[in-house]
Amino acid sequence: MNALERIRVGFIGAGGICEQRHLPSLAKMPGVELVAVCNRSPESSRRVQEKWEFTRTADDWQQIVEASDIDAVFIGTWPYRHCELSQATLAAEKHVFCQARMCMDDTEALEMVAASNAHPQQVAMVCPSPFRVRWERTVRELLASERFGRLLSVTVISANGANRNPVEISWRERRDLSGLNILQVGIYAETLNAWCGDYSSLTATTSVSLNKRDALGRTIEIDVPQTVSITGTLSGGVPCAEFHTGLAAGFERAEILLCGSAATCRVDLQTQQVELHSANSSTGEVIDAVGDDWQVESEFLAAVRAARRGQSWQVSPSFTEAARYMRKMQAIHDSARDARQVNLSTWSSRCLES
Repeated sequence: MNALERIRVGFIGAGGICEQRHLPSLAKMPGVELVAVCNRSPESSRRVQEKWEFTRTADDWQQIVEASDIDAVFIGTWPYRHCELSQATLAAEKHVFCQARMCMDDTEALEMVAASNAHPQQVAMVCPSPFRVRWERTVRELLASERFGRLLSVTVISANGANRNPVEISWRERRDLSGLNILQVGIYAETLNAWCGDYSSLTATTSVSLNKRDALGRTIEIDVPQTVSITGTLSGGVPCAEFHTGLAAGFERAEILLCGSAATCRVDLQTQQVELHSANSSTGEVIDAVGDDWQVESEFLAAVRAARRGQSWQVSPSFTEAARYMRKMQAIHDSARDARQVNLSTWSSRCLES
């Protein structure tokens, strides 16, 4: 493969989904060279280097960003570093793939969009929701069909035990590390934005109901909500209701219910299938139990190669697209804090292009 097609990659943070999805995919792709990795400790960096055959480790993230032999940077840290690292990577004229969730809040999202706009030749992508990757083609084709009809309402239910352990606090329960991100609310936000459009207005309530304790039994204050309830109107006037909780013991439920004038579509994220129930039938049918394959890394690399050739390219979510779900997270926070409805269509004078 010629030099124009070869892509040299560096990782800043390589745990979790990076080792589950990104690195296994990249390791199998021709023309990809894993150059350097920087984790939170030298020991962790060396482990990842050896496992995935990186050329070297780095002592700090600046070495990744400034390296002349790296073309693209994967940012796999927690959200509290995403904005700083993305801006630095783009400023160094490198392509950037940022792990989800995009960043800490709306302000950081707008800063990342501005940085991307200032470097239009550099690909800037955020890791998409797995719900979108698997089911988006099926759902969007259905929503556009006469078989489904006109979209009447949307309901989201997400219940799991993510917050149940009283003596364990994950990074997702720390606002200093995860910002305004809550449970899987952002994943559903991105998915609904892509399938049904953004909220035009919403009202949200949030709560923390289960105290946490340290090893000495002292209470630890949790400032990331454990339960979120959202009601509002999507663009086009479609009503939407969401309920998210991390307090469900021994029980999980994850589904998106799309009610149409001719049928109802149930995207069951537990059984991993899409069902359709027509208005004139008492039984439903499975219309997709497979979905589409994960091709996120190849889509990012294809965009990088197109950018090198001076061709048009597109990724989803781009920084602009991802900032839309961060705008929703900010609206949820503001609504719950002030006990008011937030109008997203006029809420910010800094609104992003669609």
